[in-house]
Amino acid sequence: MNAVEAQDPLDELERENDVAEKLIERLAEMAIVLKEGRNLPPGDISEGLRLLEQYRNVHAARVDVDLKVEARPWAMSTCFPHLDAIANDHQTEGDRIAQAQQALKEFTLDPDGARARLSQALADLTEKDHQSVVYENDYPLSCLRAALPDSAASRVSAAFETTASAIADLDGHIVRYLEHAPGTPGHGLTVRCSRANCEASAESRVVSSNDGRLGIEVPPGWQVASRSPNFSKDGTVRLKVDFCCPAHHEKGSAHEGKALPMWMDEGGLGPQRETTAGRESGDCCGPIREDAR
Repeated sequence: MNAVEAQDPLDELERENDVAEKLIERLAEMAIVLKEGRNLPPGDISEGLRLLEQYRNVHAARVDVDLKVEARPWAMSTCFPHLDAIANDHQTEGDRIAQAQQALKEFTLDPDGARARLSQALADLTEKDHQSVVYENDYPLSCLRAALPDSAASRVSAAFETTASAIADLDGHIVRYLEHAPGTPGHGLTVRCSRANCEASAESRVVSSNDGRLGIEVPPGWQVASRSPNFSKDGTVRLKVDFCCPAHHEKGSAHEGKALPMWMDEGGLGPQRETTAGRESGDCCGPIREDAR
């Protein structure tokens, strides 16, 4: 059997592990900061967990399905236990991420009371994930390089094409996330009034504050009645803000219709998304729109 040439699917899987390891290192740094008694923006932690979960899910499918089905007929028998071991790691990783997301939810509601638990959950997650990434590179992938024929590698590469766009998209998000300094301002917002003939509007920004809570910079003349985080099933954090329109002084309710990747900077322009507004009787403030910067 021929050794697989450069630019084979095993190279791609190893590259993905390198990307994941950088993300794991960022989350491990956050665990240390929290252990030292300092707070971090929940939105930044939430986004890191979300990216790690999505990236590892795509990667796991490539290894456990696309690669394994081709490796089994050809690989040396010594490779098989390693393939089984990493498949088991992939199955348990979701539980560790879910535990960290639950600890994050508690931290968002009570930073002082839940800081230690979140720090430990992140430490446990990153320690085990780091071990899994190193093990996968050192044993299964290196073992397969000597065993997988070119014909099988070509079929694996073809199977990877179905998830190539997902990996590329996540790569871009992770690069921007790692370049982001936690706690810096995020999305620009334009808040507008929905009352007929009312032209009241203001520019603001959603921020992930250093006191460990989500927040919004309040523009002059606008009053925030209340704010609270909402949590989705995937563990991401959304911001809900009740505000008062300065033109009518009536309470409206606005919330982010999607998760808040507050670090995101799409090519230097900022994201362009429409968000929705919760409407009640007498509301005057309508949807908030995230303008490109």
